[in-house]
Amino acid sequence: MRKLALLSALVAITVLPASAEEVDDGVSYGYVGAAGGLLLPGNGNGLKRAALVAARGGWYVDEYLAFEAEALCAPHAASDVGGTAVWGGSVQALWHLSGWEAFDKLFGCERFAPFLTCGAQALCAPRHVFADGSHRTGIGPSVGLGAFYHLTDNWSLRAEARAALAVDSPCGMTYALLAGLQYSFGY
Repeated sequence: MRKLALLSALVAITVLPASAEEVDDGVSYGYVGAAGGLLLPGNGNGLKRAALVAARGGWYVDEYLAFEAEALCAPHAASDVGGTAVWGGSVQALWHLSGWEAFDKLFGCERFAPFLTCGAQALCAPRHVFADGSHRTGIGPSVGLGAFYHLTDNWSLRAEARAALAVDSPCGMTYALLAGLQYSFGY
């Protein structure tokens, strides 16, 4: 849990000052959030399904594009040889599809806002989790699809599904399903 706290502090230190910067229209946009969900194994690793928690922060470079950093932790993950903790982080770009006319009032609801993510993810664990004892990490690109439901101008529910490919080891894919709450500021 100390590693999650350190990663969360790192996200806050690096993201929050950047969120205070002004974009071209003179308005700054930033957000912080937390989520819970499932870390799901892919092919080639000994990981079992595990509860996953995430803390994230980001900033908007325009009305529809944001960059974010996220700390991830699955404190009670299990593998083929026993219990372990998996932790890591990700950096990604988030594109709101609501900026396109076809998605503006998707399902007749302007509070619903779908999005796509693309970035990189790194997961760390003891040797017996990734690739039968030969690797401690799973680092590579990640993509995701999700949606916001805006409760107010500042508070939103966020749900997403993400897939990540570990290119640094033969452990293959990992998947995550996340749902949580996000607070936006600077409007």
